[in-house]
Amino acid sequence: KEFFKRPFFVSPDTLIPRPETELLVELALKESKPGTVFADIGTGSGAIAVTLAAESQGFVFATDISSQAILIAKENAKRNHVAERVFFLEGDLVMPFIVDLKAWLLERKDLQRMTLVANLPYIPRRMYENLDPDVKDFEPKTALLGGIDGLEIYDHLLQQLVQYRSYFPSELKILFEIDPSQDMSGPSLIRHHFPYAEVTVIEDLSHKARILEANV
Repeated sequence: KEFFKRPFFVSPDTLIPRPETELLVELALKESKPGTVFADIGTGSGAIAVTLAAESQGFVFATDISSQAILIAKENAKRNHVAERVFFLEGDLVMPFIVDLKAWLLERKDLQRMTLVANLPYIPRRMYENLDPDVKDFEPKTALLGGIDGLEIYDHLLQQLVQYRSYFPSELKILFEIDPSQDMSGPSLIRHHFPYAEVTVIEDLSHKARILEANV
């Protein structure tokens, strides 16, 4: 499959990259400045992480709970010649790199800001049952279903960010891909965990709410 004009292997263990997700990458790259390190949470095929590394020439931490997805992502990083700048780690959201990140940033004084992107499962349960069979029958349920309201995994991620905020750079920007129906509940969730965050809802080319952006 092609994403950002690059070839990517996919498998039954990964989500097929969507054109809408290219907006997530564009926004992350737009905000990247010298000294920025990226994190791609729930990397799947690695399409986002690999693209960020290739387009920015920067470093990317990428995690996924699926060991099979990590294998596919590593292959894609090699295929696109960025394997030395993307650190793929298996585990629960940001937890695999929390301790290493703090130590790594102490060594790399030139990297003092992070842009964290996430295209986590965000389909509400009621919507999942009515998905097109071409999606529902061929892509992993764990990469699609986000609980009752679709935001359960984002809620878990935000809890981790609050708990370990001191491990991250002082400048931390988050970019979350969402379903258009979450244009109100998504910002409310972020502000629940980070009350002073200014949350921006960004529309895709179809003028549908697609990305949440905030500095936390």
